[in-house]
Order: sequence, then structure tokens, then C-alpha cells
Amino acid sequence: MWSALSVAIDRYRIWYKITYQRGKILATAPGVWRRYADPPPFPDARSFFPCDGRIPEARLEEEPAPPGVRVQKITFPTLHRLPFPETNLAIGRLYAPVSTSCAPLVVLSHGWAHRKRRGIERLYVRPFLKRGWSVLFMAHPLHFERTPRGAYSGEMMVSGDAALTVEAFRQAVVDLAAAVNFLQSRERRPWGLFGYSLGGYIAGLLGCLRPDSSFLVLAGCGDSVLSPILETRLGRNVREDLSNTGLLDREELERFWGTISPSRWTPAVSRERILFVAGRDDRIMLPDSVERLWQAWERPALCWLPRGHYTLLATPGALLRVSLPFMDQHFAERSVHKKSAAP
Repeated sequence: MWSALSVAIDRYRIWYKITYQRGKILATAPGVWRRYADPPPFPDARSFFPCDGRIPEARLEEEPAPPGVRVQKITFPTLHRLPFPETNLAIGRLYAPVSTSCAPLVVLSHGWAHRKRRGIERLYVRPFLKRGWSVLFMAHPLHFERTPRGAYSGEMMVSGDAALTVEAFRQAVVDLAAAVNFLQSRERRPWGLFGYSLGGYIAGLLGCLRPDSSFLVLAGCGDSVLSPILETRLGRNVREDLSNTGLLDREELERFWGTISPSRWTPAVSRERILFVAGRDDRIMLPDSVERLWQAWERPALCWLPRGHYTLLATPGALLRVSLPFMDQHFAERSVHKKSAAP
């Protein structure tokens, strides 16, 4: 019964999105794939996402917060520009428990097309704060306040403009790394990555760059954005747009999107500090896609739950019961290591 309900919810949400959230019709300029793949100019993830050690000129502004919590808005000019002024200002929030100085930091990488922060704060930020952790929640490119005029949040992140999709992911990874660099330059502390759905890809890519992350938790995330676009009903509208420019072909799309596929790169985070949590009945991040990434990354911990995409991520009780102890353990290990390394 639970399996049937999970599948039905996924199917309804997919139907609603492809029917009522058609979005802009975007196209890929001819021949632009050559800048990414002819010949392959990026031998490793660091060469494609140049963000090591770059500290942005960021501002922190106090915002209203519930009792016991401090909320600061963080803004800085992006370190990787796109042709949309709205998305070239990186914007996020830093949540911290007032009672805990220098709390470990969870870098929360959110999913696709959220319209408001409130639901994410309730489902994810609040449980992390109750654990005594701080949370960095950056808006991904083309989402929230970074949405171009005339678009809705997230619609342009994965689109028929395959080159824009690559550059949006590039901006997301570079800006997320820059925000971590800024916070670590002010006050060093253990930090870890938690990403789900679209944000799982971005967290996974950053996990291929940063060995200093205490953990990498990926929920409802597979090997490549090719899978939800080519293998599920959710990708129907994007497939139509890609077809108009002759790109509805897996081999052609690999030329574009291989660089933003976590399975393309080797994780910098060690295998014992990586956890996958996935839904057996997921109709967006298909189990085969999850297993391909799991195999490519040499089989780190993987927990299958009897959930679909939305029952895994929009009702994340089971997800958090699995992931919070894992995060606790690796934060504790990093804290012990830090104390033993101190003079």
C-alpha cells in the first residue's frame, strides 16, 4: 500500500509539473558543445569548477529569527557569471543556534524549483538546528531571489538550453564552495554536505572538490541529470525542446552534461564518509541511476527506503532517522581529530 501511494504521488506531481509548469522554451546554440568536449579540456573536477581557496567579498546582515536562533543573510557577487543579472548575486542564509558557539556547519543543498524557503526551513533546517548544528542554505542559481524576471524559480536550471544548464550547475558549485570558504575564513569549524534531489547533484560535485567535508549525504540523487530528462516523464517538456535543436540523443547530451554528472568525477570525500539514501519507488531519481552512481563511487553506504521521490524528501522523517546519526558520527570524529591535532 505504501509503495502504491508513493508511486501515485510521484506520478501526480510529475503530471502537474509537465502540464502546468511548462516554463520557457529554450534552445541550444549550434556547436557550443565543443567548448566542453572537443577535445575534453577538463581532466579533473577542479579544472572545471575553479573554486579552491577563493573567498568572495561577502556581506552578512541580521534577519528576524525565532527564539534561540540567529539568522544572517549572506550575499556576494558570484564568482562565475551567467547572462542574467538576477542570478549573479549569490544569496543565502546562515542559521545558527544562539546557545552554541562555533557549531558544526551543515551545508544544505536544496532541490529543484522550490518557490519559498519556509518549507525547507521546517523540514530540514529546523531538525539540524535542534541537533545543535548551524546550517548554510544558499539559493541555487535561477532559484528564489536569483530567478530572472518573467521566469519561475528553478525552471531555467535544467532546460532545452544544454549549455545554460551546464553553466548554471557550474555557478551553483562555485558559489556554494565560495560561501563555505568565506565562513571558514571567519571561523574554522567542522562542516559537511547534505544535498537532496537537484541539490544532491550539486553537493556531489562539490564533494568531488573538497576533501575537508566531514561527510557527504546524498538523498534522492542519481548519477546524471540525463536520467530524469531522458528516462522519466518529468523530462517530457525538456525533451521536446532538445529535439528542436537535434540534441535528443544520449551520446550528444553526454557531450554537454558529462561534466555536471557526479559519476564522471572521483569523490574527494573518502568512501566511509559518504551516505546515499534513496527511494525504491522513486519515479524521478530512478533506482538504476542511483546504483550507477553508487557503483562509480566504489559502493559507499547506501540505504534504500520504501519511498518515492516526494515521500522520501517532502516527508523526510525516515530520511533523517537514517542520516542524522551518520552526520553526528562524522562531526564527532572531525571534532576529536581537530582537538588531537591542536598544539
